[in-house]
Amino acid sequence: MEPKKAGQNERKHKPALNFLLLSAGSVFTSMIVAGFLVGYAFDVLFDTTPLFLLSCGVLGFVGGMMKVHKLLGKMELLDEKPMSSVSDSKQSDKE
Repeated sequence: MEPKKAGQNERKHKPALNFLLLSAGSVFTSMIVAGFLVGYAFDVLFDTTPLFLLSCGVLGFVGGMMKVHKLLGKMELLDEKPMSSVSDSKQSDKE
């Protein structure tokens, strides 16, 4: 049973990582909504068909994907730090 517990401890994430994942979803959604709102405002301002609505919505989607990718990159950096500190402590034990 002990190898199972060790595996569970390795897979357990810090609470900060959970909040980072939660914020990634809200950031993605807000970027899309903001894109559509800006596009709607431009359509009303210039009296056009939903040309700006769709184009700004797509730009919001692309910007949201880029932002989530950047946040998940930070998550990988946070996740790697404990592993490197564990390997550093193992190396110091060998010496």
